[in-house]
Amino acid sequence: MRSKLLLLLATAFFAVSCNNTSKTEPQVEGHYTYQHGWNYDIDEGNIDVHETGTMDFYKDSTALDSARQVYKVTFNDGSKATWVFNYVSPSLWHVEGEDFYFAGVEETFRMELIESTCEDCNEELSKELAQKTVEGVSGGIAREIKFHLASLTEKELVWSYTYSDGHTDTWKFYRE
Repeated sequence: MRSKLLLLLATAFFAVSCNNTSKTEPQVEGHYTYQHGWNYDIDEGNIDVHETGTMDFYKDSTALDSARQVYKVTFNDGSKATWVFNYVSPSLWHVEGEDFYFAGVEETFRMELIESTCEDCNEELSKELAQKTVEGVSGGIAREIKFHLASLTEKELVWSYTYSDGHTDTWKFYRE
C-alpha cells in the first residue's frame, strides 16, 4: 500500500512539474475584433476615418481583414460628406522576432462604397474622391508592411507602425 501511495505521489509530482514547464507562447492564429481611427489632409480638405472590424489569422499564414470604414470629409469650404465602405482584405502574414509582416492580396481585395451622404457639398466631387480613395487603397494593398509586434498575449495582439514623418500608429486586436 505504501509503495502504491509513493508511486501515486511521484506520478502527481511529475505531472505537475511537466505541466509547469510545458507552457507555450501565445500564437497569432485566431479571431480578433478591433477599432481603429486616423485622419489625413487632402487638397480638398480633411478626412477623418474610423473603422470597426474583425481580423482572422490562420495557421497557413493567410488572414482575413473585414471592416466597416466610415470616412468623414470636411471640405475646405466647410461642407461635409460621409462615405461608408465595406472593406474586405484577404491577406498574407508572417512574424520574424518582433517584426510582423502583413500584405493584402490584390486580386481578392474589395472596398465597396455602400453609403454616401453630402451636407451642402459638391456631390460629383464627393463621388470622385470616394472613387479615388478606393483606387488608392486598392493600388497599395499588396505592398508588404513591416509592423512592430508590440504585444501578443492570449487576449490581444498589438502592432505599431512608424511613418516616415516620425509619428507612430498603433492597432489593438482583441481575441475572441
